[in-house]
Amino acid sequence: MSSISQADTPHLTLVSSSEPTSKPTSKRIDPVAFLQAITASLDMGRVLTMLNRYLFELVEHSGWEYANSAEGLAFEGGRTDRHRLEYDLALNGADMGRLVLMRGRRFSEAEQERIEGLLGLAAPALKNALAYQTVLTQLESDPLTGLGNRVALFREGAHWLADAVRQSRPLSMLVLDLDGFKRVNDQFGHPEGDRLLKDVAKSLRAATRASDLCVRMGGDEFVILLPGTDLAQAMECAERVRQAIAHCSSETATGVRIGVCASIGVATHRPGLDLDALYAQADDALYAAKRAGRNRTLAGTGCATAMVRDSAQPQAPLC
Repeated sequence: MSSISQADTPHLTLVSSSEPTSKPTSKRIDPVAFLQAITASLDMGRVLTMLNRYLFELVEHSGWEYANSAEGLAFEGGRTDRHRLEYDLALNGADMGRLVLMRGRRFSEAEQERIEGLLGLAAPALKNALAYQTVLTQLESDPLTGLGNRVALFREGAHWLADAVRQSRPLSMLVLDLDGFKRVNDQFGHPEGDRLLKDVAKSLRAATRASDLCVRMGGDEFVILLPGTDLAQAMECAERVRQAIAHCSSETATGVRIGVCASIGVATHRPGLDLDALYAQADDALYAAKRAGRNRTLAGTGCATAMVRDSAQPQAPLC
C-alpha cells in the first residue's frame, strides 16, 4: 500500500493497483471547465458521473465503482474489468469513501498521477455533495424508526417509477396499517407504543430486501416500495411482512408482552398510473382488507385479487 499526497488535494490512499506497463500519454483536461462541470450539481450521483466522464478522457477506463459505507452510498458505471485502481479518499481528515477504476489494460504511473490530480480538484465538490446527501438523509428519515419518511417515498419513488416505465420493469407497493395499535397506546402508554413501532420497523427490514424502500408515513401506517417486483412476488412479500409483524412483540416494564397484527394492501404499477395513483390503489386495498376482517393481505382494484389470513393471533389480542 502506498500513500500519495499533494498540496490542495485530498489524502489519497492507493489500496491496490496494477504494475505500470502502459505507455504514458499526453492527455490533458481544462481544469476550469472541469470545476465548472463538477460543481454544477450537489447530487452525488451526478457529481460522480461527471467525474468519471473526465477521468475517461484521461485514462479511458471501462468501469467504476464508488462506495461510502458510513453514508450507505453505492454507485457504479460501465463494466467490471481485469485491472483495478482503488482509492480511499479523505479530505481534512474526513473519509469520503472509496473509488475504484477498472479497465482491460494496466494503468501507468503517469496515468495514476493524472487521476490523482483530477481527484484533488474534485475533492471539494465531493465533500459538498456528501454534506448535501447527509442533509437529504436526515430530511428523509423518520426519527423514531429510522425508516424513510413520506418525503423519501415520493422522491425515491418518482425515480423508481420512471426507471420502471423506461425499462418495462414491474414496480409494486405495499401499504400497511397496524390493527389495534391505538389500543396499545391507550392501554400501555405512548412510550410502549413507540417501542413497538421500532420493533415493527426492524421486522419490515428483516422481511424485505436491501433494495426495497421501507417508509413510515406517520402514526402506525407504513409503505414498502418494491422495485422489479410483480404482483405475485409482492403478495408473497406482503405475507412475509404480515407474519413477521404478527410475531413481533415487546415487553412492558411490568412484564406484559404486547403485539399487534397488520392489514396490508398491495398494488402493482400499470400503464398510466403515477405514484399517487399507485399509493391510492394500495391504500384502497388496505381498507378493503380491514373491512374484510383485518390481519389480511389484499390486492388492489385492477390487480388479480388475492387474500391471505393466518388464524394465529399475536400475543396480545389487539387486532
